[in-house]
Amino acid sequence: MNKKFFIFLLIAATLSLNSCKTEKRHNLIILFDNSLTISEAMMNKYILTIQQAILTNLGSSDRLTLQFVDECSVSRAERIFSLDLSSMKFSSNRDGLNNKADSACRRLRHFLVDSVQTGFRNTILQSRANRVGCEGFTDIANALKDITSLLSQEKSFFNVKEQVLNDAQGKDNYEYENCIVIFSDMVNESRDKMMDFTQFGKLDKGKVLGRIEELNRSGNIPDLKKCKVLIYGATSTINSGFLANRQIENCKAFWEKYFKESGAEIIGYGFDTKQEITNYLASK
Repeated sequence: MNKKFFIFLLIAATLSLNSCKTEKRHNLIILFDNSLTISEAMMNKYILTIQQAILTNLGSSDRLTLQFVDECSVSRAERIFSLDLSSMKFSSNRDGLNNKADSACRRLRHFLVDSVQTGFRNTILQSRANRVGCEGFTDIANALKDITSLLSQEKSFFNVKEQVLNDAQGKDNYEYENCIVIFSDMVNESRDKMMDFTQFGKLDKGKVLGRIEELNRSGNIPDLKKCKVLIYGATSTINSGFLANRQIENCKAFWEKYFKESGAEIIGYGFDTKQEITNYLASK
């Protein structure tokens, strides 16, 4: 038997016996619709949902970045809020072996509720107040192109051998999964009118999906390979009238095709996907 092949079998067997587990860490990128089409009541609902479904359910090594979506998605792309829990320590040498994990978890929860959640609303509202002149349009497409630099491919291993060695040395086996959470009505509006979904209620599905081919040809669909996508707040615009349902359906068809072409996977799309967001963060 080839020596290298024998070593590979030995490693694989060891991995199976020791049940090396890989921890899935979340790299969350939140796009927050800051346009005038979003009512104050809906804006408050966005903030509350982020506080309740996301901030209090983060894992000890999760990362989060929030960026506004508005008319200035290109010219004034800002990271409004960011948090990297992997750089923080929630354990203590004074913790006993039996309750070490529980103690670290309690410290994490206290930090998220007392420090992070408490100041989050003020951070968002103050940042919105500072973006005067950016509220006119909802440029989701360009915001998605901008966030590719925030995607993480970080992992602590690259093959089975490294997994086994990590386990033997007491090191964590982990990899980050990128998840884009969009809080928006999903009706894209750009100042140049090249991506204006306000008229989608008047179009048939074929013409709507034809826009995807145009974006592909011009290289304007970003590479979001293996990203998970959750969309909260999808609805129609106020002036859509009796065409509201068709506008909603056509916008959804567009984004489903768009994210499929980008290599991403939508795991929640709707007006209220709070439960889907909570379930995703619970899936370690």
